[in-house]
Amino acid sequence: MLTRTGLATLPLPDGIEFVAPENFVERRSAVAQLGSGHPGLVTVGVAIGDDGFQLPTYDFDDAPVQAGYGGQDLAAALSQIQLYGGDLRMWLRWPDDPAQHHRVETELATLAETTGATVWVPAAGGEAVLLPGCRDLGARDRFGNVTRWQEYRPPDTRGQPRFTTDLDGRLAPTAGPTAGTIGAVTMVSTRRRSPTALRSRYAGLTAEAGRALVDLSLLDDGRLALWYGDGSRLAVAGGVLRALLTSLAWAGEDLLLLTPVPPDAADGLSAHLAAVESVLRVEFWSLPPGASVVVRDGRVRAVDEQRRPAAWLRTGRPGPAPEGSRWYSDDGYLLPVRCGTGRPTVPAPLPQPALVPPPAPAVAAPRPRRVLPEPNRYRVAASSRRAGVGHGVRWVPDRPPTNAEPVRLWVSCPVPPGRALVEGIPTANLFLVGDVDGARVARANPGSYLLCLGADAGSAIALSQVRKIPDEVRLRLRDASDGDGGDGGDGGSSGSSGSDTTGRFLLPAAWLDRVRLLAGYQVDDDGRPHGHVQLPGVPVPLNYTGAGHGVDGLPDEVVRWPAGRRAGHAWVVLPQTPAAPDGDVLHASRQRPAVRAGHRLVRVRLDAGTAIDVPASAAALAGLVSVRSRLSDLLLGGAELVLPSASYDHARVDQVWYAVGDQWQHRARRVGLPLSALFESDPLVESDPLR
Repeated sequence: MLTRTGLATLPLPDGIEFVAPENFVERRSAVAQLGSGHPGLVTVGVAIGDDGFQLPTYDFDDAPVQAGYGGQDLAAALSQIQLYGGDLRMWLRWPDDPAQHHRVETELATLAETTGATVWVPAAGGEAVLLPGCRDLGARDRFGNVTRWQEYRPPDTRGQPRFTTDLDGRLAPTAGPTAGTIGAVTMVSTRRRSPTALRSRYAGLTAEAGRALVDLSLLDDGRLALWYGDGSRLAVAGGVLRALLTSLAWAGEDLLLLTPVPPDAADGLSAHLAAVESVLRVEFWSLPPGASVVVRDGRVRAVDEQRRPAAWLRTGRPGPAPEGSRWYSDDGYLLPVRCGTGRPTVPAPLPQPALVPPPAPAVAAPRPRRVLPEPNRYRVAASSRRAGVGHGVRWVPDRPPTNAEPVRLWVSCPVPPGRALVEGIPTANLFLVGDVDGARVARANPGSYLLCLGADAGSAIALSQVRKIPDEVRLRLRDASDGDGGDGGDGGSSGSSGSDTTGRFLLPAAWLDRVRLLAGYQVDDDGRPHGHVQLPGVPVPLNYTGAGHGVDGLPDEVVRWPAGRRAGHAWVVLPQTPAAPDGDVLHASRQRPAVRAGHRLVRVRLDAGTAIDVPASAAALAGLVSVRSRLSDLLLGGAELVLPSASYDHARVDQVWYAVGDQWQHRARRVGLPLSALFESDPLVESDPLR
């Protein structure tokens, strides 16, 4: 009999699990269900006992020996895995006894410091569970509800986290999934073909009632996947898929997958589609292995390798569709089953608007007087400060008055609720302003959307108690008020004026992990809400747009450069051939950069606050997990300073150099032109004897 020594472990697709030998067979079956995940995540499974992490070993008698270990011990056990600078996801369950949580938190912080990796664990009291279908890990609380992943970062770590918690409780890239609509195809998230080729391929398709077409990606094991903004692919989970589809005007139709299925991926896809179908409560149809789609008379037709008609499959399962299915495959087409007959019927195209409008009804049906619940009554606590978490709003006191108990708040949103779930609520600032009176918000924002948020006690700042509110914020409050100040609260103005602030609460980005999305409504042009949509109660994400500097993806509160009131000089590298810059920013630097062949080096004079200091801004926003900004991408791209496009006409060119060999050769000084002049032409060409 072989003698086993050392740590008892099982391999994971992207990591390792420490397992007690007596549980080896049981755990081997469980870990085999975990699929490969994000390439930037290392997964480690470990149990937590009364005395620390459990790192089971074998002694020479083949009897298991276990002991409790700390964060440094676990780091040593993981020394063969490259972790420094990466992200470590822990597959664990917190102890049931809350008294032990502080000790666990201390050891997790030690693990992060020792490995140099960001350590992710489910929020205290929760556990990481294996999700069926997508075969990924999700964070759940002790009642089985979705909870967030908590991060422990090494000391002095700068920049935004690379991951965040998605709607299904999974760790996902902060960049979010990328998907769009192409013609009659409701959702496309694939790089199998170029966007131009896909538009050409689907140009002749027409929409058909009762079903939506989707074209997604497939992982090697057959799981359906979405592309993310960081270039990765993750298996689809029901919550994210529902929100994405809803944001693309999906109304609950059955789904028809246009993605080709390799034969060795068929079983994996079938299992995944069955799980997704049970969550979305729709029928999900796919191509048989080896088949593809062609467009005939505006409709999709399944054909095999010999271009013969192929049969569509319900959740990828071969054979006849289950009894009660709403669709039926015939001659390569998916046709609706005529109710009560079991026979297919040719689907009619979606109805087109009538040329002559029908006569109006004699009496319009009255709308309900109140769609929204009555405003909350609320109490304000004298002052509040979350342990170790500042609110980050400069004009608010460090210990501001907050809601003494949970409160329901309403915010206006320019995008549909499903899109806000995925992309974040659009805002220009590091905060939202919520109102206890949803009807008041709706009346002030006709033609928009209305979101209902649930704020935990101590997570919303009572604006009626804040003495110094900036003029631009007060103007927003006044514009959002329709003059009826009653709100059911008991807070006075305390230095603020009347109904501008009564019943209004500030929701700082730093505290949004305790504010949840509960519901959404559409607001008609008369300011009346309708079309209630239940939302999953996940923390509120933000998406920055409309800031004064004009750069989407960055809040107004970025750090500007030059600081103070004095002007400064920065260096910008431009192509020698004049061309308009790509995107809405130009990279710049404080120090003279290295030579780049085929480029010009331009020194520009910038007025105070013209540029954005990327590292300083990232440091200022570090820890705001609800914030989805471009700063991490700019940092990865090596940006030190960026010039917003709005500054191109105001940045004055001081001196210009050209790349000649391995040196910058000086060509002009005191140019005095705006930077934008160098995009359209080269004013120095005629006077340049070397050109």
